[in-house]
Amino acid sequence: MTPADFFKFPPRPALPAPLALPFKLIPGPVHSTVLTTALNVLFAARIRDGEFEFLRDRVLAIQVRDAQVEYRFRLAGPAGFVPSRSPQRPDLAISGAIYDFLALATRREDSDTLFFNRRVVMEGDTALGLELKNLLDGMDWEALGGPLPPLLRAAGGLMAAYERLSG
Repeated sequence: MTPADFFKFPPRPALPAPLALPFKLIPGPVHSTVLTTALNVLFAARIRDGEFEFLRDRVLAIQVRDAQVEYRFRLAGPAGFVPSRSPQRPDLAISGAIYDFLALATRREDSDTLFFNRRVVMEGDTALGLELKNLLDGMDWEALGGPLPPLLRAAGGLMAAYERLSG
């Protein structure tokens, strides 16, 4: 092993277990409440315009594997997204590592590539998942305004720096 190999970073980092621990200690409904509040603020106009209506009363789950967290929610019509406590299987479950979700959100990697390579996995109603993927792929994140575009730019910059270190 050379000194350069010793300092080499993996191409896609995973959240270390000690950093995942705080996420695991927070109850799932709290995670889902935080996410649905953010989605309702972020997509308020699009929810009012009915762009997400195809998700009404469909239970969605987002599973962040390396943080061992699951977000469960559904669209409750004009009221927006609400946490779901349904014990049934979600209509659509999307799972991946934090890094891969960031790559998806920052558009550093194409969503089709992430799904094809099984880094982000969709289970359940794949037609519903495809419709959601197409809606999100077609959105202009910069046009949404608020804190999201600068946060995504910062995340993209950090990912680029990490990729330079791991390359």
